[in-house]
Amino acid sequence: MPLYGNDLDDATTPLEAGLGFAVELDKPAFVGQAALKAAGAPGRRLAGLLMESKRIARQGFEVYHEGKKVGAVTSGTWSPVLERSIAMAYLPPTLREAGTPVEVDIRGRREAAAVVKLPFYRRKKT
Repeated sequence: MPLYGNDLDDATTPLEAGLGFAVELDKPAFVGQAALKAAGAPGRRLAGLLMESKRIARQGFEVYHEGKKVGAVTSGTWSPVLERSIAMAYLPPTLREAGTPVEVDIRGRREAAAVVKLPFYRRKKT
């Protein structure tokens, strides 16, 4: 779940945050509809990161792909269900494919991570 103030704020559109289901641009008018249509395709999108190490990525830590800074972590924690460190970050849409390798700079050391589809956990269907 996105956290307001970390993953969501006044400068972030619902489309960037992956909340497009909450704003249907072709439905009856709503406040902000014209601004969303005028903005066009988002230049960044919220993505999940699954860390390879146990170190926890925190808000503001930089995300790199092939040595180039591509985004920043918005929130991160340890997942007791997945038994892994997880984080969310805004990345260019081209890097949102599951499995894309990235690195997170955690206090001066780059730690490997992989982009994963949100939500991190999906209940198995029975």
